[in-house]
Amino acid sequence: MLNKRLKANMTLIAILLTVFIYIPVHANVFQSHNGISNAVKSYVLKQQVPLNNIQVRLTSLNKQLRLPQCLKPLKVNMAPGARLMGNTSLSVSCLSPQPWKIHVAAHIDGQVDALIARYPIPRGTVIQENDLKYVSRRYSQMNHGFYASAKLLINMEAKRNIKAGQVLTPAAVRAQKLVLRGQHITIVAQNGGLNLRVKGKALMDGQQGQTIKVSNLKTKKLIYARVISAGVVKVNF
Repeated sequence: MLNKRLKANMTLIAILLTVFIYIPVHANVFQSHNGISNAVKSYVLKQQVPLNNIQVRLTSLNKQLRLPQCLKPLKVNMAPGARLMGNTSLSVSCLSPQPWKIHVAAHIDGQVDALIARYPIPRGTVIQENDLKYVSRRYSQMNHGFYASAKLLINMEAKRNIKAGQVLTPAAVRAQKLVLRGQHITIVAQNGGLNLRVKGKALMDGQQGQTIKVSNLKTKKLIYARVISAGVVKVNF
């Protein structure tokens, strides 16, 4: 009777030991999704992303995904052609003990310093630095683009009326017209070291570097010339 009871106790102990040994091994056999997400976030934060208060969210990690647990730090890389802002794609891989690699989609967001109009800017106004002001905006809300440098906007022309507080976008501005259609202009004709200046008339509006049609007032000849400054065009002959 004693032997039977002893055998029963030994069997129970063996079962309990099996359970205690089995549970942790089984629980850790798969790579945690949090570990994958944290590896991606850590990688992004180490890059030179032009955003403040960066937020990284994985958008394609399947909850049913089961991968062997990685015993070494996960390796993260950008997918070819991907960017570190907005919607992007990255690869996550494990080297040991059982190699695997997956591709994940992520959304990277944060704050940017964007330029807005300090005052109302009427259509046709040449923009100056005093017209501009920096504000912090969420990158994901800048669907139509924005300017982060005042140097890119100074001396640009408003294509339409711009409200005070409105974000300046590429669609709202254009290069200033240095020559207007019908305007009397100076035509600079250059040939080697020889420079000639004659009076002309613009037959088209023109921006810096743009080639427009002009008329020589003396000869009435129509030619094409490149706008080089306000009221001045240049032609090589």
